[in-house]
Amino acid sequence: MKKLIDVVLIIGFLLVDFLMFHDLLKTGEAHTMTEYLTGFLSILVIGLSIQSLFKNKINQ
Repeated sequence: MKKLIDVVLIIGFLLVDFLMFHDLLKTGEAHTMTEYLTGFLSILVIGLSIQSLFKNKINQ
């Protein structure tokens, strides 16, 4: 179950990051600090999820 949660988190955050990055490429739009902090937070969550997946794989 923990593996499934990790995979869902990774895919979900990658999807959200892709959509946000796509918006960053649009010219003429202002971006807030909140949007950038959300991106940094998602990188942290993805990293922790990948670490958890590898830890579970090694322990098996």
